[in-house]
Amino acid sequence: MYGMNSAAKDFDGINKYIRITDISEKSHKFFPNPLSSPEGELDNKYKLQKGDLVFARTGASTGKSYLYDENDGNLYFAGFLIKFHIDQAVPKFIFYNTLKEEYLNWVSVMSVRSGQPGINSKEYNKLPIYLPSLDEQRIISNFLENVDKKIELLEEKHQSYLSFKKYLMQQIFTQKLRFDFSEDWKIVKIKDIFDERSEKGFDELELLSVTLNEGVIKRSEIESKDNSNDNKSNYKHVLPNDMVYNSMRMWQGASGVSSYEGIVSPAYTILIPKNVHSPFFAYYFKTHEMIYQFKKYSQGLTSDTWNLKYPLISKIKLKIPSLEEQKEITNLLETIDIKIEILKNIICNIKNFKKGLLQQMFV
Repeated sequence: MYGMNSAAKDFDGINKYIRITDISEKSHKFFPNPLSSPEGELDNKYKLQKGDLVFARTGASTGKSYLYDENDGNLYFAGFLIKFHIDQAVPKFIFYNTLKEEYLNWVSVMSVRSGQPGINSKEYNKLPIYLPSLDEQRIISNFLENVDKKIELLEEKHQSYLSFKKYLMQQIFTQKLRFDFSEDWKIVKIKDIFDERSEKGFDELELLSVTLNEGVIKRSEIESKDNSNDNKSNYKHVLPNDMVYNSMRMWQGASGVSSYEGIVSPAYTILIPKNVHSPFFAYYFKTHEMIYQFKKYSQGLTSDTWNLKYPLISKIKLKIPSLEEQKEITNLLETIDIKIEILKNIICNIKNFKKGLLQQMFV
């Protein structure tokens, strides 16, 4: 059946409303932002019960599914969702069918229409599902559910490390947390600790890329000398330990320390360290204090049009510890980053394992 055509209002403390946008794209769980309630008189036929599976029937999220979880409480479903009550099979088994590649391909074909994509209830009724015995459905569902729980626990741990790192950085860069150092942090200008590298035209060198949101300098898969259609004469030379930042667009994330010799886009400004530890500043440049300074000194009218070239950034003042303390701080934060990356890879591997299981179990 189709859901209720009611507007959303502020959460009344009891009754929750689930719309297409309240279903997580990744986990397919109820993830409201913000939590709301349906307006008007409530009819219990729109209240989800154990065994109810809902599908998005229109828009870019057509095909997205959610299996009701009793922990989500009193949950009413909206009109752009279609509910099916599963009583002749294990609901979780049917739900897992909606996560496999074949289902997504079916949705892609079935939803092709003129204008906005969509699948109605009659079309959803045509969805083919192959059912083993109830006992085998339960075994498969339980196994996949345990995999999901493992992923969820690892993601919570991953998020905890991210939060811990954020907290540590806030404490460290406000000098509330110190190591075994008593020397005060000194005030310097960026020009006191970094020069600008301006050499260009090294076409024979490999193109480097800056990974947004991580501040990681990586080797490009395409060497500049093999890309004859792209003139690299204006690209900038980068050496190991150089600080690279993008001066022409959103600052945060578009910066990092290079481990390679190569070239980068002219949009980046290259800083040469002078008796400072570059990796320390890869963290420092992402603090709220520094981002505020970058915005303050930018010539751009908005955060998307920053023009923070070296003559401007060189005037920015910051507090820095001794070289030894810079290294100590960097070692700590890099250790946490390694743990974060390990967890990220483990989660990715288990998700791929689950994807393979879905493919193998439902054929």
